[in-house]
Amino acid sequence: MSTSQSLRLSTAPYPGLRSFLHTEADIFFGREEQTDQLLKKLQETHFVSVIGPSGCGKSSLVRAGMISALSAGLLTRSGAYWRVAEMRPGDRPLTRLAEALTSPLALGPETGTEPEATARLQAMLRRGRLGLLEALRETPLPKHANLLILVDQFEEIFRFRREGDSNEADAFVALLLASAQQTEIPINVVITMRSEYLGDSALFTGLPEAINDGQFLTPRMTRAQCEAAITIPARVFGGSVDPALVNRLLNEMSSDPDQLPLLQHCLMRMWTKATNIRQANQAQTQANGNITITLDDYRDIGALEEALSVHADEVLQSLTTEQQLIAQTLFRRLTERVAGRGDRRRPSKLRDVAEVAGVSDEDVAAVVKAFRRSDRSFLTPPPEVRLTKDTFLDITHESLITFWHTLTGWVDDEARSAAAYDRLKKTAQDWPKDAELLGGVNLERALEWRNKQRPTVFWARRYGTDEEFAQTIKFLDASEKAWKVHMDREADRERLERENEIERKTLTAKAKFARRLQFLTTALALVAILAVVAALFAVSASRAANEQRLLAEKNLEEAKTQREEAEKQKNFATIAASDASTQKAIAEDNRKAAIAQADLASRRERDARQAEAEALKAQAESDTAKKA
Repeated sequence: MSTSQSLRLSTAPYPGLRSFLHTEADIFFGREEQTDQLLKKLQETHFVSVIGPSGCGKSSLVRAGMISALSAGLLTRSGAYWRVAEMRPGDRPLTRLAEALTSPLALGPETGTEPEATARLQAMLRRGRLGLLEALRETPLPKHANLLILVDQFEEIFRFRREGDSNEADAFVALLLASAQQTEIPINVVITMRSEYLGDSALFTGLPEAINDGQFLTPRMTRAQCEAAITIPARVFGGSVDPALVNRLLNEMSSDPDQLPLLQHCLMRMWTKATNIRQANQAQTQANGNITITLDDYRDIGALEEALSVHADEVLQSLTTEQQLIAQTLFRRLTERVAGRGDRRRPSKLRDVAEVAGVSDEDVAAVVKAFRRSDRSFLTPPPEVRLTKDTFLDITHESLITFWHTLTGWVDDEARSAAAYDRLKKTAQDWPKDAELLGGVNLERALEWRNKQRPTVFWARRYGTDEEFAQTIKFLDASEKAWKVHMDREADRERLERENEIERKTLTAKAKFARRLQFLTTALALVAILAVVAALFAVSASRAANEQRLLAEKNLEEAKTQREEAEKQKNFATIAASDASTQKAIAEDNRKAAIAQADLASRRERDARQAEAEALKAQAESDTAKKA
């Protein structure tokens, strides 16, 4: 092993999404000039506020830049002997400060690191703004030692003051300011804070002035500095970055210089994949030697925009179905949506996550371990920290909230669920005095929310008290019960209306049938009457025809008689020659009259037959109508 390798402190060239540690100065490049500026600011004032937007590298600059430089003795006026207490305010700022001060890197060698030592120091810190000074008088720092208190993500104190204990928040800030302003013991305070929270500093007396006096606005890295941050760490580990990839990364970074966490994650991801491939192929004897990451590696991980989302989804898909549900609850718990400030991190205890998810602490810990591995670093604390039920979990960087598409969807769901609960809670507060129970669409939406989200008192504590949750659920249950009674009554009313409508339609149908039957009966009666009339007319016509026929027969008989008489007259023609012409004329007239009588009789017989046929036809139609 070479000398450079034996002195190497880091295990990989790129930390990924998390900030650089103070032990990773060997891979922290590109910010040497900014480190010098920060040291100069610390030399001018004992209270330094490192300000900048999310992703600009504030914490890394302080840890791997300033603290490493202090340990190397680069702040000559103060020497190289530094004790560092690093903390975040969280939900117990004074407790967190006591724990940080009793760590092995701070006052632990003098005070001890046992819980009892932390409790004693915390009690002293709570005595007042000079509590730390009094503690250091009782247990002094080693000779020539300096104390540095680093309060990372100082903006958490604003949320604690709003949602937690405002008195403790005020006491914590007052203690920091007083400790930095006194000159008896070399105590230095450095805070890192997102720039959008500068206005909130006015909540604390003396804090705006201290921030102004010691403000260090974190500069953005230049293109050359970013190139150094990309290429030199790989060379430290015997590898390289393809120039085409370097140029691609720098070009994509130019549109948003505050994407340093994304850049480090992409580099870490590509280096890890390349290392694993080399090891699998046994193409080298040393794991990290002769590795070059290229554009192909960059495309494989999803590039700058998608690498984080793709990687996080891979971790999620590696879990069981039950663990994926726990992961959803975990990340919804670790994020929040703030009006006017977007989505941000919200640290929570492991025990709180387990209660909301309805699982054991061990189940949550298994999921957390999957997301906080060193080759992922999506969650804190880091892998070397043992997880307990009181461990505070947090998302490593806001970039995960912004660029992990799955998490964005979860945050949206949580925000909608919280808004629905808030509306329901406000309505329930006025019940049963003023507010009316829910019904209709409003109740349907509320029940849909409850059935989908399955809220519990542990979930609701984030948005109010246990009593408010109990009142809200009671109100919702009462609304559901009352609406069911209302709907049952409506169903009975509608059923009765349907039955009445059916009965009405039945009576209408019967009346219509009766009218039709009456009409048909009347029509049949009329047809029968007409048939009878026709029959009578036919009978009368038949009688008339018979009379005409008899008359015609009589006339024929008379004509026959007359013909016979004519014959007789003819026979007597010889006898009455003198009257022959006369008798002949008479006979001819009689003959013509007989013929006329015969024709008349024939016509009457024909008319009688026609009348009889019409009568028979009418009788047939009457019979057909009766049958119908």
